[in-house]
Order: sequence, then C-alpha cells, then structure tokens
Amino acid sequence: MMQAQKERIVRISGGSVFLSENYSLPMSCTSLDPNKMRFRPGREFFWKTEITDFNPSTGRVELMVLDYNPTDISGFAAQKMKAPVKFIQFGALDWNLLEPQLAFYQYNHLLHMLDEGENETTGVNKVTESPSVGRLGVSEEFQPRFIQSAKAKKEVLQENFRVYFNDASFLSGRVQVIKKFVWHPEPLCISIENSNLIPEFDLIKAYFPKVFGGLKKFEVQVRFEVEGLQVKEITAYSPQIARIDEALIEGVKRAQVMSYISRTAGTIDKSLFTADEFMGHYADDEERGNVLKQTEADIILASMSDKNLRNRKQIEFLAGSQQSSQHKIRFTLKPVFGFVFFIEGSNMNHFCWELLNSHATYLWSFYRASGTPMQQYKKVEQIIASIRESGRDQYKKAYRTLPVEPEMHFNVINHIHADSALVDNFPGWKHRLLERLV
Repeated sequence: MMQAQKERIVRISGGSVFLSENYSLPMSCTSLDPNKMRFRPGREFFWKTEITDFNPSTGRVELMVLDYNPTDISGFAAQKMKAPVKFIQFGALDWNLLEPQLAFYQYNHLLHMLDEGENETTGVNKVTESPSVGRLGVSEEFQPRFIQSAKAKKEVLQENFRVYFNDASFLSGRVQVIKKFVWHPEPLCISIENSNLIPEFDLIKAYFPKVFGGLKKFEVQVRFEVEGLQVKEITAYSPQIARIDEALIEGVKRAQVMSYISRTAGTIDKSLFTADEFMGHYADDEERGNVLKQTEADIILASMSDKNLRNRKQIEFLAGSQQSSQHKIRFTLKPVFGFVFFIEGSNMNHFCWELLNSHATYLWSFYRASGTPMQQYKKVEQIIASIRESGRDQYKKAYRTLPVEPEMHFNVINHIHADSALVDNFPGWKHRLLERLV
C-alpha cells in the first residue's frame, strides 16, 4: 500500500478519512467511531501520521498521529495507494489537540483511545456512564434515567435538522424553533439570531421559500452543552436564516406582490385601490394588512420584474415623470391588474389606466373646473367598474355612440408594434400621449 517512508498525511472531511486525493474510508471503517465523536462540519483537518503496522491480508493499517495541525501538507496530493486499506486503527490520541476539532463527542466512550495520562489530567472517572449516540445525537434505546444516575459530566451534542419556514416563529432579531430530541424528555426551544429579523416577518414567512429557490425547509445546526438532564447552553446556526438581509427582504416583497397579482381577486365592491388597500385585500386576515409597508413604488417595481413585459417603458414613464406628487397611484385588480396614474395638465386632470402587458393606454381627461380630483377619481372608478362587467371593447363602442360628455374626454393610445423586436413603439406612443395632456 504505502510508499517507502512511514509518514503519511491524512485528511478528515465530510465524514471520511482520506489516505490520498482519490482514496477514502468512511469514519465507520476507522477507530474514530462516528457514534461517539464527530468532526466539525464544513471543515477539513489534516493529520501527519506514522505507519506503525499494516496487514495486507486484512487491509488493516495502524497510524500514530504525529501532528494534528501540520503546516506543510503539500505531500498529501502526491500520495499514492499501493494496496487496498479496509480499516484504519489510530494509536493513542492527544485529547487537548483532538477536542478543538470536534463538534460532538461523548468523552467517557473515548477514554480507551486517549493517552494513558488523560484521566489524570482531566480528572474524569473512567467508569462514568453516558448514553450511546445514534443518528440524531443519542440512540432511541437511551433512557433519561441513565443520565440521572450518572455523575454530572458535561457533554457536547450536535444535531442537524431541517424545519419548514411555516413552522418557525420570526421574532425581533431571531427565529425560534421548538424541537423534540430523543435524548431529552421535553422539547427544546432553539433560537437562531439575525439582527435583520422583525416580528412582522412571521406574517409573510410563507414567501421565504420563493426567494430560496423553492426550498420549503431551512437547515439548522445546533450545538448543545449538556450536564445530566440540564442543557447548559444552546448555540444554533442556519445558512438560510443568516442570508436574510435587506436585499433578500426586497426579494420577499417582490414575491409577495407577484403572488397577489397572479391571484384571482375574488368578489370586490370597488375598482381602485391604494397600495395599502391592495396589500390588505389579499392578506389572510384584515389585521395583517400591509405588514411590510409596501409603497406604490414597491408594487410597481415588483410587477415589472418580468423581463418580457410588453409595456415596461410606458409604465416607467408614467410612474416616473408624469404621476402627480400630490396624489397616490391607484391599482386595479379586475379585469386585469393595472395602474391608474393621475397627471395634472395646465387645463385638465388626466387619469391614465395602464394595464400590465396591455396593448393600449386608456386616458380620461376632466376639466379642472368640473370637480375635485376625488370626485373625478370616483367617476373613473365607476367607469372601470362598468368595464369590469361588460369589457373594454363594449365600453369603447358605447362611448362612440353615446352623447358626448362636455366635461370629460376619453382616448385610447395603442401600443403600435408593441411585440416587435425591430421597432421601438415607445417614442410614437409618448408623442401621442403628451399631445393630449393639455
């Protein structure tokens, strides 16, 4: 198996011991029993060892650790296997150097692997009992009474599990999870800290999977310091919870808005909604409302996340340079999600209805003297309600045949060549709109 020299670098990572870049054994095929000890996850450790014995017929090799933190590991990449190895037996280990590399261990079950002087230096009684550890930390056969009868020996346990976002509680600065473990008689409360978290996130936690690529559960890594039946300290970490920052919350906001836009609006008794009314309309209960305080701009930006949006330029133009700063943008849910922009002309107030991905812009213009903006908003809302019932084509036909209303003018500005990849329809549309904004 080995090269002429007796020294060999081994790498410990991912629950395996590597004797070369391409040859490894699972920890269960070594004397480093994974039921009694586990190395820190996500890390790799290199040991400089010396071959003290090798039996070619059984494939058993014995290694003595010379250095637990070698500075030169360049030789590892060049190591080759000359014969198969089926089991690795490590010689006496130095606890003071081994322990910092472990995430979980049961000390009493490791005493036979340590230097003879370990018991004296640590002051631990060899006959102290401790429970056997299994897949989730401690085997299901373990009964708490064994701990109660044991001496008060501190142990370190590590658990890795996954939790549905909907099953966690989002609080101020932390996420809280309640979890039952077989080695403890009662469920334990586990807190994962993140200063970006606020209690309001608990109301919209169903949207977090959407920004994590459909991942419905988040990972939790917990380290417990246990003494008898008492859990002295809990340290928890989640890579997904750690990623929740302002940028990710913006993604949650967008996911929430897009979810609302794609829903069927249901029975509604109004046609125009403010941002708060729009968000509150879809909330699971009336008390939730607009929990993330989404503004008109937030809703518009979220709705334009589709790269293939046909009338993106029109919406950006109307919302950016034309919308009156004194009035709020209104939203329509039926027949299609859209925006009603309020534009103040020199002689008239203009209400511009732009539907998402539409082929035309609808413009109602009222002389200022004909009423207040709120009265005119009410008139536009009534018109959109009638369109919701009969359709846009029917309204346009009726407007052409009904007597002219002297206080109001209606125009349709088509998005000519809207689907063309060669012709930019926006300049022509903009010109036709501006000439009507008197």
